[in-house]
Amino acid sequence: MYECGYCHPIGNSPITPWAEKISSAQVENIKKNFASVKPMNEKPLALQEDVSAAAVKDVSAVEPTKRGAISVIRHVTPYYTGYSRIDNAIVDALKGKSQELKDNVYDIIWSDLLPSNVHGLDEADRKALISLGVEKAQYLADNFMDDKTKDSFMDAMRQIAKIGMEGKRVGTCGMEYSVKHVIQIDGDGYVHDSNADLYIYAMEKSDPKAFAAYKKLLQSSKGDEMEAAFFTLRWAMKHLTLVEANRTDYEKLRDERYKKLDEVKLDQTFSGADTSSKESFLASIKEKLNAARNPNIANTEFFLKRIEEMTRIQGKYLIGRQRVLAARA
Repeated sequence: MYECGYCHPIGNSPITPWAEKISSAQVENIKKNFASVKPMNEKPLALQEDVSAAAVKDVSAVEPTKRGAISVIRHVTPYYTGYSRIDNAIVDALKGKSQELKDNVYDIIWSDLLPSNVHGLDEADRKALISLGVEKAQYLADNFMDDKTKDSFMDAMRQIAKIGMEGKRVGTCGMEYSVKHVIQIDGDGYVHDSNADLYIYAMEKSDPKAFAAYKKLLQSSKGDEMEAAFFTLRWAMKHLTLVEANRTDYEKLRDERYKKLDEVKLDQTFSGADTSSKESFLASIKEKLNAARNPNIANTEFFLKRIEEMTRIQGKYLIGRQRVLAARA
């Protein structure tokens, strides 16, 4: 298991009592000034004037417990890889579907397929987590999508899983993936291929001097790539003929990237789970995890916790996004 350089488990450091962290002079100063502090609410607690005496006396009419409104904890932000064929297949599959389904799908991408932090997981566990994410996606597809939609949806989810399989560690806990961070998205949520990649490709092939200047700007930007982007755009506007001359070769290169992604092999730790119902699915996943204490998984406790979290969610979804607030009179 990887040891994290900046995350520490609870209990390693002894707890120092608060009284030992301050001097006796500070304690005396607190005692001296405490009585001089004015209360936050100078008015005594009282009922509003418009509350009738009858309403106050009729306590029998008040229910012991009142259920409050349903509160949405959060909606999951959509994840876009920048591969338009992949992202748009998911957008199509989720169009017109419930917000719960959308949240479940994008949570799988963020948490299982392309997690940014894999603290406590070695490479075998990380890839097993991707396998779990693929099976969770298959469960959602089998139970909430029609046959035509779920095929294209699962093709896209497996492609994202393959991007995850090719991910690289940064330090011990962080991950980097071959995805784009600047993406063109229209008002309907569809991803459009950016011409910026074509411009950079044409610049590299046809104008090495300009490309070297672009790389120098990019390296000196320290995360702010705006100046390099404007340099690329200005170059493209001045060299439209070179851009068009390289378009065919660039499109071939783009297609090759999809083909290379197709060749990536997925982890099979949880493959073939029973997706006929939520109960069957969770039991099947747990069975695969416990099969002779699966030798491919070191951190079984992590996966057992994931399964338990899905078990506690009410309804047929795997991830909960709502809570009911209750109040006692």
